[in-house]
Amino acid sequence: MKKREFLKKSAILASSTAIMPSIFIACKEEQKAMTEAPLTRLRTAHIGVGNMGGEDLRDISSHAKVDVTALCDVDANNLAAAKKLHPNAKTYTDYRVMLEEIGDEIDAVIVSTRDHTHAPASMMAMNMNKPVYCQKPLTHYVSEAREMKKLAEEKGLVTQMGIQVHSFYDYKLATLLIQSGIIGKVHTVHAWSPKNWGYDGP
Repeated sequence: MKKREFLKKSAILASSTAIMPSIFIACKEEQKAMTEAPLTRLRTAHIGVGNMGGEDLRDISSHAKVDVTALCDVDANNLAAAKKLHPNAKTYTDYRVMLEEIGDEIDAVIVSTRDHTHAPASMMAMNMNKPVYCQKPLTHYVSEAREMKKLAEEKGLVTQMGIQVHSFYDYKLATLLIQSGIIGKVHTVHAWSPKNWGYDGP
């Protein structure tokens, strides 16, 4: 790859800093433009609000055009803490009940639960035509991932899996450097993490 082409691609990657709520709002605006006034605010429902779910809730609710409409968690402590931050949100302990009761009052769903709930909760929301942001791992089985992809395509839904900083410019640039051959053939990769996330209690 020539230097000029590399710089051009790097500039394009650097400018692609889309924020998830903005993506959701744009998608909903496009969907509603045909029939009604454009959506100016995004009403979110959060399934799982502790640990990573709490981080997702904090980040997404910080967007100026987001209204947290519903909170769901099986852990009463997590739910109470989230409710303090968002007193106007309705609370639930079962995402199925939440989606059935207030499906018409929400625009997007965020799934940040334990792994085994990711696919079922996301699929239920997607079947209700809701864009979904889901934490990793997206599914337990390849068949579930294929079904989610098919459903998103059929319904024209915006979806995103939480990959944290892996969507940042640094990682996009690293991918470009490797795949374009600029740094030569990669023969060894070292990866490590000093973090200890997870429950260490009884």
